[in-house]
Amino acid sequence: MKRPLPVYFSIIYRHGRVMHDKAMKQFGITGQQMGYIRWIGENPGISQEDLARRMQIDKGAVAKAVGNLVEKGFVERRKNPDDRRAYCLFPTEKARNIRSRIEQCARRIEGELFDGLTPEETELFENLLGRVTENMMRMLEGGKL
Repeated sequence: MKRPLPVYFSIIYRHGRVMHDKAMKQFGITGQQMGYIRWIGENPGISQEDLARRMQIDKGAVAKAVGNLVEKGFVERRKNPDDRRAYCLFPTEKARNIRSRIEQCARRIEGELFDGLTPEETELFENLLGRVTENMMRMLEGGKL
């Protein structure tokens, strides 16, 4: 019996979190925290608000997650010199030291997920997911639900 499409998204999300959490445990972070470290490492000085927008996560959730990463010593928060109410985020030396290893773990997981797919199938899958994601964003922004 074919499953409804949302069931697949839910399974991918849940199992993906478990897989990433297991892989990141060795670094003392969760899979979700890995995503923050990657974004901040690629965009040093990014504001919390911009991080929330780019990751498409609620500002409050980003503030809480970043606070946790600050406590663990992976992220440094600095006042934005242009806006005293905002913070800029920077990876610490601790984050920079593990960044290449967490990237390797993420690439290994991705490689295993796409095992058996041709490069063309992988590219098509990524393009289709991107389009579905854009449609979802438009629906939410347009109040279509």
